[in-house]
Amino acid sequence: QLVAVDAEVREWKVRAALLEQNWVHVAHALTGLTIEEQQEPQWQYWQARSLIETGKTLEGWTIYNRLSEDRSYYGFMAADAVNKPYSIADKPVFLAANVLETLAQKTDFKVIQELTILNREAEAKRQWWFGIKKLPKDQLKIAAKLAQQWQWDQVAIITMVKADYWDDLALRFPVSYLSQVQNNAYWQNLDPAIIFGLIRQESMLDKNARSAVGARGLMQIMPATGQQIARTLNEPWQAENSLFNPDVNIKYGAFYYKQLLNRFGGHFALATAAYNAGPNRVVKWLPNDRSVPADVWIETIPFKETRKYVTSVLAYAIIYQQRIQRNALKITRLLFDVRPY
Repeated sequence: QLVAVDAEVREWKVRAALLEQNWVHVAHALTGLTIEEQQEPQWQYWQARSLIETGKTLEGWTIYNRLSEDRSYYGFMAADAVNKPYSIADKPVFLAANVLETLAQKTDFKVIQELTILNREAEAKRQWWFGIKKLPKDQLKIAAKLAQQWQWDQVAIITMVKADYWDDLALRFPVSYLSQVQNNAYWQNLDPAIIFGLIRQESMLDKNARSAVGARGLMQIMPATGQQIARTLNEPWQAENSLFNPDVNIKYGAFYYKQLLNRFGGHFALATAAYNAGPNRVVKWLPNDRSVPADVWIETIPFKETRKYVTSVLAYAIIYQQRIQRNALKITRLLFDVRPY
């Protein structure tokens, strides 16, 4: 527990220097991190940024070049800084013939299939998590591919995480509901990769997802928000459970995100933070007197969950644009300076 607190203190010393926009202080605060922490993509990015801001351009570019190979928000930011294409390694799990069928025929998995046929999906998923507990990592990869075949996107993603394998992008970033995403992106004048990034972060593409506070469906919309959107769109409000319908959920989620984007002057980081933490909080987090670079603003969001949320959605959007074969997004173009409120 104390170790985690110490790490938090060290990191916030860097963030405090970033808030000052004092790059000498940033460089000094970075030296206070442990050697292991300094090697993390997040702090490598700020190391490079502080070196360049203090005139050590060549050293900074060297770090950016190395970091640009990382498939992450910080790797993509570094790639833009040195004008390199994004590194999006995709190495699908290769399976020998019949291995999926062999696993599916095991007793635990036959029970899961029977429960699914009986439309008892919650029980089927409980049985899944029980069934995979005993599996070694190579079998977990097979199980993840089986879940993918069954179109259980969220289960496939989590199972592959348990297998500690990160490079099967079709499995980890599914493109289910593509037509609904594309249609609503068109109507709201949004990039479909952004909508996919939100869905991937909110629900891992589980249309039946429900949060502890009652948010529902693919884009985790609260019933009160859904009802308000229905009224704005002059549509009849069906019921809270209509939010489990992908057509309704994506339509309302895309509409709500576009409202936030309009409210925050077209700034994707602010709108994304507002989707997670609420627009009133984001207003409180805006600078008072001078503009702040967007990367600094994101890094100094007071809520750890929202910081992680924003960087994840942006990274997922970049990955999704490759998955849906687009090439319109550059992460730094979405991130202009954050102006005072």
